[in-house]
Amino acid sequence: MKVLILGATGNLGVRLIPAMLSHNLSVIAFVRSSSKLSSLLPPAIFEQVTVVEGNAKSVDSVKNAILDHDCDAVVNTAGLAAMMPWNSSDLPEIVRTVVRAAKEAGEVRHKPLRLWLLGGMGLMDVPGTKSMIVRYMPIFREHIEDLALLNTIPATVVRWSILCPAYMIPRSTELKGASSGRLATSATVPPHWNDFWFRRLPVVGPFFVVLANASKYTTTLEDNADFIANDVAADSDEYVCKKVGVFDPAGGKA
Repeated sequence: MKVLILGATGNLGVRLIPAMLSHNLSVIAFVRSSSKLSSLLPPAIFEQVTVVEGNAKSVDSVKNAILDHDCDAVVNTAGLAAMMPWNSSDLPEIVRTVVRAAKEAGEVRHKPLRLWLLGGMGLMDVPGTKSMIVRYMPIFREHIEDLALLNTIPATVVRWSILCPAYMIPRSTELKGASSGRLATSATVPPHWNDFWFRRLPVVGPFFVVLANASKYTTTLEDNADFIANDVAADSDEYVCKKVGVFDPAGGKA
């Protein structure tokens, strides 16, 4: 199986490459600068990667990369959501581009592509409510627009998933494919969420529950990369058309 990775020089993207390779997947790295990617990867890993230089905001550029290399899956980690509600970034444009490119490439191939996107924990629902975490912790709100777009697209068009971690940290500066595989995952609501009596307090209860839980959801970049790679390799439908929360029982520690 061939996988196109956008944002391959980023913190998660560069770790996705060895993770994909360790699952016997072929990697096509879509980057602005091949020399930058070369400087980040060990030579033994870089020589196994097909590098495509292009613009992540160009539908034709992304679609051609998919079709020219006969990719079965796409993982986008390019772009970074603006943290504060009054700021903006190019992430929504990149997501729209990648989704459209995946849709059009799937139509040419007569088969929907597998697509993983990166969101944030704020997209997950607070257990016991119909409200997303971002309602109570209003940061990285641009991901709401991304999810709204995805929710208009059925699995027969694009087999999408959006990973929704909280804070991600590197386990090591050494890039290698092996990881612990220890992440707990769930769709819609965060795994291992704790409820508290003060949830029943009017207005402020859910807000304090979110604050009490948020700090424990640190995960490593390596574990998130391995989770995506394992799902792509398995060609699983478990999380298709779903938002996915992650939890590390070790709290991101080695």
